[in-house]
Amino acid sequence: MEALIAIIGQVPAARETGLLHLCEFIEDCEYSNLCARILVFLGDEAPSTNQPSKYIRFIYNRLILENALVRAAAVDALTKIAMKCPTLRKDILVLLQFGENDNDDEVRDRISLYSTVLNKCVEEEANEANKVGLQALLSTDLPFSMDALYEGLRDHIGSGNGGAAFDVSSLPSDEAYKAQAKAQAALAEPKKKAGQPGAPAASGGLAGKSAGEESAKQAAEQKAATNAELQKILDQLGGDFGPLQHSCRPKNLTETEAEYTVQCIKHMFKNHIVLEMYVSNTIQGQTLENIEVKMTGIEPKFSKIGDTSIVKLEHNQNASAYYVLQKEGEDAPSGKLGCALAFNVLEEGDDLGYPEDYSVDDLHITVGDYMSPKGLPAGQFKSVWDQLARPDGSEPGQKDMSLNFKTIEAAVDGLIMTLHMQPCENTGKVEVGAKGHTLLMSGVYSGGHTVLVRAMVRLHEEKGLLARIVCRSRNQQVCEIMSQAMLVR
Repeated sequence: MEALIAIIGQVPAARETGLLHLCEFIEDCEYSNLCARILVFLGDEAPSTNQPSKYIRFIYNRLILENALVRAAAVDALTKIAMKCPTLRKDILVLLQFGENDNDDEVRDRISLYSTVLNKCVEEEANEANKVGLQALLSTDLPFSMDALYEGLRDHIGSGNGGAAFDVSSLPSDEAYKAQAKAQAALAEPKKKAGQPGAPAASGGLAGKSAGEESAKQAAEQKAATNAELQKILDQLGGDFGPLQHSCRPKNLTETEAEYTVQCIKHMFKNHIVLEMYVSNTIQGQTLENIEVKMTGIEPKFSKIGDTSIVKLEHNQNASAYYVLQKEGEDAPSGKLGCALAFNVLEEGDDLGYPEDYSVDDLHITVGDYMSPKGLPAGQFKSVWDQLARPDGSEPGQKDMSLNFKTIEAAVDGLIMTLHMQPCENTGKVEVGAKGHTLLMSGVYSGGHTVLVRAMVRLHEEKGLLARIVCRSRNQQVCEIMSQAMLVR
């Protein structure tokens, strides 16, 4: 089965033959999970074939012959076909009516819900809101964590405000929720003093544990301590920052051989950015005091909310200072910020010291910083891509442009780096000598919006490297932001 699905995804000419083989397979399939998996695939793929109606019989047979799990999957598959094939909508509605008295409550509820929305689509063909709403109902992709939803609802009911509407916009994404859970679990365990920020790493390892396990434990403790410090700072500033969306990879703002090295980690929130400046003192005999971060070029896209300083940093010690920005106006403001450190230097044996300003590289905030790379299972890109298609077939997130790269390989690497997304279906590598390449990428944009990008790059003899970038998401504003990201890089 998996081999057939992979072939269908990679060889367009084999699609219809492969789908018919899968239809025959589920006629005598004894395994409910496999049957349900194939029905989901048929619901995604059948509407794009030349004759979608020939697959309906096989799917409907499952609705009247199989157990509840398979029947529910068959209802979903039929509804997806009805949604994408308006000419078949009324016929499928008739088929769904035969299951309205199903003995399983979930099957009945699905049929009732889907039939209601499909009937509205039939009555109001021009109403695009119904179509978009049904697509969201059929999607398994949620912008928030189910565990976070459970905890949020439990707290909401226990708070005494159970009569008020519960707002899901404040819930973290699944990735952010898991990161927070790991951090809290690590904080609950006894931590060694050496694991705290600013203290040197402990030497040696525990008996019976490999160096890799010890390193992983120290990294987890360091991450937990960082998250705890971040939350402490936000609590001091007050206000509602909401959940942490994601943290970007550290960016060096100095040379690694510099006397004072500085790395910046961007912690992304819905309306705020917390800049963590991780400072290391490598000068023997010197102590740095009252290290503050100075930034320029913030306005008008950002405003400063607050900051913290590092009280003291001795030789071979590390610590973090934080600088909190609030976004102004734009959904994804970007730009270049000037950065410097101001501190007091104490030489060995000197009690007074002298002030010093230490310039570092400019800090760039880009559209890619608002994106968290998130891959898809092999063979699933096309299915999710089709789910995110607009009912009218338009592509508002499409841009044609020329790229300032010398080779296709460099262009693909540049797209991945700029958009900060995860390549899918092994498209991150370009075949040697290729004159064109299609790059598929996925990620989660700040706010929990799933985003897919298809970038088609080709080499033109006269015009150089040309690209067509198509972005799909349920949020059209996010589509426009991502499709234009390469123009403002």
